[in-house]
Amino acid sequence: MAVIVKRIFTEEESEDIFEFLKTKEFEYHKPYKRYNKIVKVPRGQASFTLHERIHYDYGKTAGGSPPNEVMCDRLKAITQKVNEALGRNYNTILMNVYKDNKDAIGFHQDNENGGVKDTCFATLAFGCERPFVIQEIATGIREKILHMSGEVIEMPYPMNTYYTL
Repeated sequence: MAVIVKRIFTEEESEDIFEFLKTKEFEYHKPYKRYNKIVKVPRGQASFTLHERIHYDYGKTAGGSPPNEVMCDRLKAITQKVNEALGRNYNTILMNVYKDNKDAIGFHQDNENGGVKDTCFATLAFGCERPFVIQEIATGIREKILHMSGEVIEMPYPMNTYYTL
C-alpha cells in the first residue's frame, strides 16, 4: 500500500482551522433509505467546491451527497496549500463531522459520479487524532494510521480499486 502521509498545517494553524470549520453549516445525521429502512448518516457532512460548475456527487449511497457550496476564500486557501504540498489540483472538499465517538464512517470504496477517471483522493484531519484504517479487499489485511490534526493522507490511484477505507 502506497499512501502518503504529510503534515500540511502546524498545530496552531490546525487549531485555528478547526475553530473556523466549526462555524460552517453541515447536514447532521441526514436520514436516507437503505434496504427499505430509514436510517441516518452516522456523521455530519458538507461539500465545498472551487466554483459552481463543479458538483461532487457520490450518488445514493450513505444518503447521497450533501449540497455543494462554493468555497469561501479561507477554504480556497486551505485547498491551495494542500495542492501545493502534494503537487495536485484538488477542487472539492467533502467535510465529515464527527461530534463524538458514536459518529463514524464504515469501510467503503469511493465511487463518485462525475469524478475524474484514474485520480487519487486525500483526507485532511482537524481536531482530535483518530485511527484511519485501510483494508486490502483480497486478503482482509488491515493497516491503521493515526491521523493527526493538520495531516493529509493521500491515496493514489488505483488504491480505491484494491482497498476499502
